Amino acid sequence: MSFYELPAETRGYYFFESRNSEDTRPHFHRAIEFLFVKAGKQEIVLDGEKRVLSVGDGCFIDSFHVHSLPADPDAVSYAILGDRAYFEDFFTNRPGYTLPRFFTFSDFYLLDSLYDLCKRPYKEEDKRLLFSGIARMLTAMIAASAPPVVQKENKQESLICDILRYTQDNLGADLSLAALSTRYGYSREHLSRMLHRYINENWNEYVNRLRVGKASWLLKENGNKNVLEILLECGFNSPNTFYRAYKKEFSQSPRRNIGEHVNI
Repeated sequence: MSFYELPAETRGYYFFESRNSEDTRPHFHRAIEFLFVKAGKQEIVLDGEKRVLSVGDGCFIDSFHVHSLPADPDAVSYAILGDRAYFEDFFTNRPGYTLPRFFTFSDFYLLDSLYDLCKRPYKEEDKRLLFSGIARMLTAMIAASAPPVVQKENKQESLICDILRYTQDNLGADLSLAALSTRYGYSREHLSRMLHRYINENWNEYVNRLRVGKASWLLKENGNKNVLEILLECGFNSPNTFYRAYKKEFSQSPRRNIGEHVNI
């Protein structure tokens, strides 16, 4: 349950799926992402801005921008993600500009056709070449109907991503708002307001969620390692605190998911 999506950091990574809306908690990645709503309405929160997208609406999510999507059983969208290198031609040819966050794109015949091509049993290297062509085609078509906008540096967004990356990499450290206030030079109250706007949940609950996710994964993968060592590594000061956090996150005892070696 990582906030920082590490798989989307892989060189040459690509993803093209048509899917029903699922609850996607706030996350970010280096990959470029597009969302095209094909049916229903899809709510999205992008860098703290909430929008409801209808059929024919699209969304562009640049690298390291925090976004989340609540579930809606009636919503169907195309999600397209790819290593930034696939889209580099667009940015190279338009220095200082980027695509608008929200735009209209209703050529679902094209998207359906491209999706069908991507699902054919090509060799992996051919699939990557195909996705590269798709990335160029889509950015060109979107730019033609939704003119590029000046790319502005947002120091607040950069700060949020720095904090979230630090949190992801240092789950065993003191991640209280007081400690982050000292580290980043902002008041506890200011950080609390900013973080809540982007992640839309209590900071302590967010940190515990990450810690539980990492601890449960390590416990599954390291059955012979001392349980207390793993929990301390993930920021829990006792098995009981892990138990409470795990039960809150998964609504069941850790024994049921992790195995009997977790002796709490």
